[in-house]
Amino acid sequence: MSAPTPIPDQRSLPAHLVTLAERDVGEIACFIAGHSGRTTESVDAHLRWFLLENPARQPEDPLGFGLRLADQLAGCILCVPQAFRLGNERIPMMGSSSFYVDNRYRGYGGRIFLKYSRLATRQPLFGTSANAESAALWKAAGAMPIPFSDGELFGILHWPPVAEEFIHRRSSSRWLSRLAGSSISNLAGLLRPLKIDSDESNTLRLLTSAEQVNDLPIHNVPAKLTAIRDLPYIRWRYFSGRDGTVSAFAFRGRQPDQEVLVTVNQRNRGYRGQIRTLNVLDVYPEVPPEEWLHILQALIVRYGKSIDAIVLRSQNPDQEKFFCGRGFQRRAFEAPTGWFLDKANLLPTHDWYLVPADGDGLI
Repeated sequence: MSAPTPIPDQRSLPAHLVTLAERDVGEIACFIAGHSGRTTESVDAHLRWFLLENPARQPEDPLGFGLRLADQLAGCILCVPQAFRLGNERIPMMGSSSFYVDNRYRGYGGRIFLKYSRLATRQPLFGTSANAESAALWKAAGAMPIPFSDGELFGILHWPPVAEEFIHRRSSSRWLSRLAGSSISNLAGLLRPLKIDSDESNTLRLLTSAEQVNDLPIHNVPAKLTAIRDLPYIRWRYFSGRDGTVSAFAFRGRQPDQEVLVTVNQRNRGYRGQIRTLNVLDVYPEVPPEEWLHILQALIVRYGKSIDAIVLRSQNPDQEKFFCGRGFQRRAFEAPTGWFLDKANLLPTHDWYLVPADGDGLI
């Protein structure tokens, strides 16, 4: 009787870095789904939109880089190009997304990131969804944090689901979590109210096509490094039909005295998805804090009954102070989520107007 054939230890099999291409999207989706808790179908649909339909992608751009172990994928980082501008200068940059490594091969994460970072010799790189571990890799590669990416602001409209999350993170008692999620936690709202009064006169005009957005005064010559909001980008980012919660509005601003673009999406947060949030993705052209307040008033009028909190990111210290004075709660990240790497010194400035719609931070 012959002895059974031994099954090789996967960790002993040779692993090598590969450049990913369009033909690999299905395999990438399956790998990411296994590490993110999402379905393969939803990840596949997202990747085909976010990667393949991206109007900034050029034929020579890599889809990403992966770690291949025999016949299976064990790690990946994906490449998402986006065009920025300063003045009249167009500046293409390569974003990063979906950085995953199988737990058995965590040591290879640095090698995958190094492969991606070598693209910085020909164009600036940026990322907007770094966790503490990947932030360390960005820093080790010589990258700089994108300003104002080290936290976010929560404007809490309904306290029970937020209080439930707070207790859950600090206690293993399900009873305490549910108690905090009951109406008793509304006391927190009395002690720390959101001081933004709804103003029915500050209305938002819903935009139903990319052409309507393109007609807004969003094509000015910017004094800060910011995204190019041209028609192909707007159509892809907000009107592809991939996210039913995305909306674009025109808001009549006072400073400047013109309509500004406001875009949002909705996401559920919390350990059981109990916190309904409205994320402000873009406000352009840039407006002062007082004008932000009018925009938030209008959003509360429209969304106040269907959300628990409004989330703001990319706010400078003065604006953070202003909003915290109005009752917003600041949540600090373990490390900045935004980073840029410019080995070839191609960026003419480090003065950014980056918004949450850039990259993949709040996709």
